[in-house]
Amino acid sequence: MTRSGIIFLSILILNALIAAGYLIWYLNYKKDTDNRKQYMMHTVIMLVCPVVGALYFLFAYLKYHFVEFGERDLTDVEFSKKRHVPRVKADEERERNIVAVEEAIVVSDQEKKRINMLNVLLGETEESYSAIALALDSDDSEVAHYAASFLQSKMDTFRENVRKMQQKIEEGDIEEEECQEQILNLIRYMNHMLKQKVFTRVEQVDYVSQMEQICEKLFQNARDRMIPACYECILGRIMDLREYDRAELWGSRFSEQYPDHLSSYKLRLKLYFETNQNDKFFEVLDQLRASSVVVDNQTLELIRMVRG
Repeated sequence: MTRSGIIFLSILILNALIAAGYLIWYLNYKKDTDNRKQYMMHTVIMLVCPVVGALYFLFAYLKYHFVEFGERDLTDVEFSKKRHVPRVKADEERERNIVAVEEAIVVSDQEKKRINMLNVLLGETEESYSAIALALDSDDSEVAHYAASFLQSKMDTFRENVRKMQQKIEEGDIEEEECQEQILNLIRYMNHMLKQKVFTRVEQVDYVSQMEQICEKLFQNARDRMIPACYECILGRIMDLREYDRAELWGSRFSEQYPDHLSSYKLRLKLYFETNQNDKFFEVLDQLRASSVVVDNQTLELIRMVRG
């Protein structure tokens, strides 16, 4: 037998061993009986297409496990029956009765008004507390009672959660990442409730003051954890109270720490617009123009209002 024949025969034998090893590995070691036919087919392909078949499956294996071309969107993929999410048929009768909160409390028919209000309270209300508070002035005492009971429950839950979260923060060490994360979570939680303005003026002022204190604690001890969202939260709530001197302090800190963040300019522009400080407004505007920050439509509209 010639040398080329020996090489060719050696390749065939090696290819057959690889194919056999492939089949043995998946059937015995992985014990995947569900795809037994698939592995048998792979083995046949490797035998019929020496070298090429084996290289093809090797490349496919490496690509699948080690190379990614973009992110996979697996939101609608079901991998097993255990992960199956049942699709519950919508309650069409209830859906037809759901209306906006503002509309629910102005319906003239008393019975419909009460049904509408109950449907609103049973739905997604996390962002609608301020609108639900409008129902407190309803001429229907039952609707006003629904709204008052609901808001009182949410406000009591908020008060208790804030107390517990503050207690954990006080017991922790501000130098530790866990404590810093607890402060960030508390700031987000408080902001979500306070921005809806459902508390009395006195209580709103008190909670905004507490929120400012924990922001100050984070600023003084772990300034790098004061992300832009924290500044946006505290600035927004302080400006709601028209405490502009305090807002200017936080705005200055925001711009110093994040000079390339649009919100650091936008919030200061809003501050100086509300306080009629045109000189400072245009000073911030000049800083914005000199920066590389991309301006959004809301900021452009604010600029037009001042110029107009």
